[in-house]
Amino acid sequence: MEKDKILSLKGLSKHFGGIKVIEHVSLDVTAGERVGLIGPNGAGKSTLFNMIAGDLEPSGGTIHYYGDRINSMPNYKRTQKGIVRTFQKNNLMMGLTVRENILLVLQRINQKHTQWWKQATPGNYQLLFEHAGSLLHEWGLEEYSQTKVKDLSYGVQRQIEMIMAIAGNPKLLLLDEPTAGMSQVETDQIISLINKLPVEVTIMMIEHDVDVLFGNTDRVIVLHAGTLIADGSPEQVRENPEVKEIYMGKEVIANA
Repeated sequence: MEKDKILSLKGLSKHFGGIKVIEHVSLDVTAGERVGLIGPNGAGKSTLFNMIAGDLEPSGGTIHYYGDRINSMPNYKRTQKGIVRTFQKNNLMMGLTVRENILLVLQRINQKHTQWWKQATPGNYQLLFEHAGSLLHEWGLEEYSQTKVKDLSYGVQRQIEMIMAIAGNPKLLLLDEPTAGMSQVETDQIISLINKLPVEVTIMMIEHDVDVLFGNTDRVIVLHAGTLIADGSPEQVRENPEVKEIYMGKEVIANA
């Protein structure tokens, strides 16, 4: 595999019984790319993410990450190697504070998660508390540190989930509909967070808001009925006749 290639999918397929959700998808992703993934409901987008993240094992084909075949690698090991994902719905501990949620991630990353006999205090975990505080400060969310997640707006909760993903030191960050259900102001806040990520972090983003996706990625991949039908720059995909006809409708895609 070429040195700058972070991800390579070859003939990737996922079947559930006789249902072919993903069929023979092949693509390569270069380190540092911002890649958008679009397609109608049921196109297989989240299933593709689930296979890359290790939540589903492929029915066929291969997944290579930095040249290593990872088809059977469990998801927690992929996370340790830098494949980090967010989900369509918040995956937060609602009864805990924002800082406590971030500490859970940091404890896992720093192999402190099995020390259940130690109370999570600044005295016991000074470096982790400092790291959590610096993350919240860096990303402008320090004011919510002691607030329980359940008491935050949906938009802020999504921002916190993004910070937790960033805390995992991702090399490949999989964002599954990061702006779903948000107001324009909340969407702008999430996109601002994404665009502030270091350039070396590779991003693959599923997004139904085509204005968001086309305006914030260098490359767009289109899935339809489990197959890859287009792969190119936003401009190339916007002008692709098959995409116009099958996916979005000619008027919508033309104005994206």
